[in-house]
Amino acid sequence: MRKLLFVLYSVLFAPDTIAQTETLVNSVEATYRAGLPHFFDKIQKGQAVKVAYLGGSITRADHGWRTKTFQWLQSNYPQAQFVEIMAAIGGTGSDFGAYRLQNHVLQYAPDLVFVEFAVNDNGKSAQDVKESMEGIVRQIWQQNRSIDICFVYTFSRPQLEFYQRGTFPVSASAMEGVADYYQIPSISMAFPAVNLIAEGKMVLQGKAGSTTDPMVFSADGVHPFPETGHKVYADAVKKHLIQLQSVGKKGKHKLKKALMPNNLEKASLLALDKIEKSSGWPRVDSVVVGKAYASLLTSVIASDDTSEYIKVRFKGTSFGIVDVIGPSSGQIRVYIDNEPPRYINRFDEYATYYRMNYTIINGLKEGNHEVTIKVSPEKLDKALILQKRNNKINNPKLYEKQFLYLGGILVK
Repeated sequence: MRKLLFVLYSVLFAPDTIAQTETLVNSVEATYRAGLPHFFDKIQKGQAVKVAYLGGSITRADHGWRTKTFQWLQSNYPQAQFVEIMAAIGGTGSDFGAYRLQNHVLQYAPDLVFVEFAVNDNGKSAQDVKESMEGIVRQIWQQNRSIDICFVYTFSRPQLEFYQRGTFPVSASAMEGVADYYQIPSISMAFPAVNLIAEGKMVLQGKAGSTTDPMVFSADGVHPFPETGHKVYADAVKKHLIQLQSVGKKGKHKLKKALMPNNLEKASLLALDKIEKSSGWPRVDSVVVGKAYASLLTSVIASDDTSEYIKVRFKGTSFGIVDVIGPSSGQIRVYIDNEPPRYINRFDEYATYYRMNYTIINGLKEGNHEVTIKVSPEKLDKALILQKRNNKINNPKLYEKQFLYLGGILVK
C-alpha cells in the first residue's frame, strides 16, 4: 500500500511527469562536441568577429553575463575586432527566437551565436523545445554553415531541484538532444551556481549585498545580480571558451536530415510593409522610443478602432503577431479562413509597463490561409487581471484604452 501511495504521489506531485522524466539528461558543466573552430580561426587571424546573443531577459541584462563575456573577449583577444549583436528580449522563448532569427541576428552575418532559452522554455514540452531549437540551428546553417553556435543554460528556482538530482531540467535536456545531434557545444552556466548553492557558499534568493560567503545569487530566484550570479555565469563561459580554443576542425557544419519533422526552420517575421491593412493604423513611437527593445522593434502601428483591420495571406501551419503590451493594450479578434474568431488578450498581469511580446497560433492545416485581425469590442477587466500579481491601477486613465500595438507578423 505504501508503495502504491508513493507511486501516486510521484505522478501527481513530482516536478515532472514520468513521460518527461524519460527525456532528462544527466547534467554536466559543458560538452564541447565539435567546438567553435570558425570563431577561433577568425580571432587568431585578427579579423572582425561578430558575436550574437540570442535569448531572454537574463541575456538582455546590462552588466550581466553577456556584457561580461563580450568585454572579456575584447580584452583577452586584442588582435581581433569584436562586434556585438544584441538579440535578447525579456520574457520570450526559443519559439519566438526562431521566428525573429533572420531579422534580429542573421541579417548581421554573425560568426558565433550564443543561444539562451533554458529558463524561458521552462514548462514547455521537450518536443516543442526541440522543434524551436532545431529551427534556430537549421536557419543559421542554411544561411552559412561556417557560423558557430553555442547553447548556454541558465536556471531558475523551479529548475534547481533537477540539478540537485543530477539532471538537466526538461528544457535544457531537450536542448542537449539537439546539441548532440548537430554536435553543437553547450555550457551550463547554471552548473557552477548550483554547486555553490549546494556547498552553502551562495543562496538562491535574497537582497543584494555580500559578494563573499554566502553570496546572494538573485532577488527573485531567476535574474542574477551582476556582481554575483552573473559573474558566476560569465566565469563559466570564459573558462570553457578557453578550452574550446583547441577543439574541433574548421570545415562547414553538417546540416543533417531534420531531427524533428515540424521544426521551425521556416519560421519568419514579416515586416509591417508586407501586410494589407485599412487606413486607420498610424505609426506610434511612444511605446518604442527609449525602451530596451527599441532596436529590435523599430516600427509599431496601433489602433483601438474595432472596424479597422489587418489582413495577411500566407502558406503554412502557424500564425502569430509581434506586439507591445502594456497599460493601454487590450483584446484582439483573429479570423483564420472561415473559422469562428479567436479572442486573444494582449494585456496580462504584468502589464503595468510596456514590453515587447508575441502570441502564436499553431496547428493550422498545411496550405494557404487568410487571416484578419481586428481589435475586440470586449473591454477587459484590467484591475482583475492585474490582481493575479497583486498589482493595482493607480492611474485609471492609463488603462482606459484597448489598443493593439502591432510590430510584425509571425508565419511558418
